[in-house]
Amino acid sequence: MKNKDILKSPDVYKPASGNLGSPVFIDKRGEIHRLEIGGSKLNILFSRKGVKRSGDLHSTAQYDFIFSGKVQIWYHKEGKDLKKIFGPNSFIEIPPYIPHLFVFLQNTLMAEWWDGEFKAWYFKPYRNIIEKN
Repeated sequence: MKNKDILKSPDVYKPASGNLGSPVFIDKRGEIHRLEIGGSKLNILFSRKGVKRSGDLHSTAQYDFIFSGKVQIWYHKEGKDLKKIFGPNSFIEIPPYIPHLFVFLQNTLMAEWWDGEFKAWYFKPYRNIIEKN
């Protein structure tokens, strides 16, 4: 199965809105600062220990850099959930069409950006975890 075929899964759906509102979004989980620099979009995130985020997949690669803290990333690939832990100074590349979920093991400061136009779909098994959190 090609990665893009996951879009045909009943577990994948388009979010109602991909818009967080203002360029700065703050809630009990932490903060997301959305920037656009030179035509590229970049998010700087602060997430509190115990928070879970994402539960989505993108049509382009997603890149992340951990400045401080520790995060476990879950990947759903070829029908399996894989988990990997990253700490400070980690560079992460998530391939296109791979569902992912971030579990913050410590208060974490990170950046994220995409290799092209931002498009997102939710992955129901991971979104259910996010919504319970």
